[in-house]
Amino acid sequence: MTADFLNRGKEYISMLESSKYMCERNGLDAHALKLPDVTEEDTERCKKHVTGHIRLMRKSTPEYYQAVAETLSANKAVLLYLYDNFDIFGRYGNKQLKDELSQKNIKLGGNLGENFAGTNAAVMAARSPKSTWVVGDEHYLDALKPYVTFAFGIKGKYGRNGYVVLLTYKENFDECMYTLFKLLESTETIITTGHVTKDVIMRDIMQRNEYSRGSTNDIVILVDNSCSVTFANDMFYDFYNYHPQETINSFLGDICPELVSLVSKIAEGKRVVGKPVELVRGNGVHEQYSADCSPINTNSRQFGALITIYKDKIRKEEKPADGNHARYTFDDLIGVSDNFVQLKRFAEQISATSSPILIQGESGTGKELFANAIHCTSQRKDKPFVAVNCAAIPRDLIGSELFGYVGGSFTGASRSGAKGKFELADGGTLFLDEIGEMPVEMQSVLLRALEENCITRIGATKPINVDVRIITATNKDLTKCIADGTFRADLYYRLNVINLTMIPLRRRKEDIKELAEYFLERFAFENGKNIHSISTAAALAMGEYGWPGNVRELRNCMEYSVIVCKTDQIEREDLPQSISMLEKEEPVPEIEQDSSELRIMSNFFTKQRLEMAKKLMVEYKGNKSRVAKEMGVSRSTLYRILNAAENTQNEK
Repeated sequence: MTADFLNRGKEYISMLESSKYMCERNGLDAHALKLPDVTEEDTERCKKHVTGHIRLMRKSTPEYYQAVAETLSANKAVLLYLYDNFDIFGRYGNKQLKDELSQKNIKLGGNLGENFAGTNAAVMAARSPKSTWVVGDEHYLDALKPYVTFAFGIKGKYGRNGYVVLLTYKENFDECMYTLFKLLESTETIITTGHVTKDVIMRDIMQRNEYSRGSTNDIVILVDNSCSVTFANDMFYDFYNYHPQETINSFLGDICPELVSLVSKIAEGKRVVGKPVELVRGNGVHEQYSADCSPINTNSRQFGALITIYKDKIRKEEKPADGNHARYTFDDLIGVSDNFVQLKRFAEQISATSSPILIQGESGTGKELFANAIHCTSQRKDKPFVAVNCAAIPRDLIGSELFGYVGGSFTGASRSGAKGKFELADGGTLFLDEIGEMPVEMQSVLLRALEENCITRIGATKPINVDVRIITATNKDLTKCIADGTFRADLYYRLNVINLTMIPLRRRKEDIKELAEYFLERFAFENGKNIHSISTAAALAMGEYGWPGNVRELRNCMEYSVIVCKTDQIEREDLPQSISMLEKEEPVPEIEQDSSELRIMSNFFTKQRLEMAKKLMVEYKGNKSRVAKEMGVSRSTLYRILNAAENTQNEK
């Protein structure tokens, strides 16, 4: 079998050969089919390694050990606990494999040291700061050659150090088994070493809040300070159709992209109540929920957060109409370019006012997203957010749609009448998209409503007072529309108290990769594909494209690319033809020059972004959530920026 996906490197292979050399030099029989016999004295000695501390750890997390035992049994694997001298003092997993190993004296009282068991993962883990793998014939003894061993060191409390070894048949070993073993490494490192205390605290808090298994209809998720999932209840798994193996220790934003906006709040220890979220079931169905997020603290230390997702009847009744709430915040707006970061800062600044805002920009630049975010940051965030597309409403119905009507006021009208969008948005925000498409005759009525803060329903005589903050958007040049006579100048000046001009994607090229990676993660997740990256050639092609459809076009591009991609990386050939073929139409010398310039620009941008990150890290005293928010990137992206810089420094 091959295990190329292990990527162990030349240094590690050299260490393996050194171990085999030492085994041969020490006279160890390479053809031995079992380890030295285990005496009663050996067994009693190893039993003493099972300290009160270890018993406490097991008692604290019985469900963990049961789940691991069941998982190992189903996957034909065994876990061994070793003391720092390689004595085996505990094991559990597949019974058939355990019995087979017992015949080879790999059991309580046995020893996996190099002098007794030859080259194996435990011996290698003692010589490496990382977890280690030994596959099949890489073992020195014939007794171990039928297996794959995986091991890592653990540093327990009170100086009780040791190793954990995972073992399976070599024909049973593949990338899925690799993932399982790495998952167990991350959980065992916490639980076996005694750092499980925080998990016990979090579970205790969960139970005190009556969130134990089967006791609630809410989706309940526990995360640690790094936003890795440490627990999810049955409702979570029923909703997403996930398996615990792919959930526990995964980054929250990776498995639930809809909840990525909570990440910064968790890191900052902030409480979130009633945040509207749109979740996507495992079968693809979209549903509206509310989310609460509460930090878990004890003795002035934060251990993570409890996320509760629910459909709250009382909260729903507070909403004037279905869909009349904002769905996006500034945390959802992705971009790292200086002009985009400045635009976000300005938008956040003007959120505090109640003055009208006119958002102008090309189609697909995110005008409605900014309108949502402004509302969510304003003092009206708990009130309705009502969006109206003026271009989608028939000319003769726009009046009744905006201002409502009384019963029987026109043919086809409901006898009971209906509220208009102004009334539905009372106390909140009314977002009028494509305002440039509004008929001239209705513009005067809209202007009067804005000036007097009241409206009159169609067919009525009594005015109704309304308190509405107006945000409008258009992709037209309204000054030209005024010159053409299709838009009123007085309405324009009334709407354009604060102007927010969106930036086309071709003027924020630094953001293309960030956005593409975001959409890649999202659509790979939605389509169940294991795609992790974008090739350099594909990234260069996207960087050179003009993006007339802006972010919307980029989104569609990545959705298409994910669907047609046949590997774990988006290649140039996976892009739509209008993008992938663009460079091929140009002369060869020009291609090389453009590519070189793009690389120089990319390198320059990377340095600038790193400098920004460093300065903000000092300014915010290492608070990565604050830094990521200020830069307009996700925490995971910030980690990549800082890690890349650290790796570069180490290479020097």
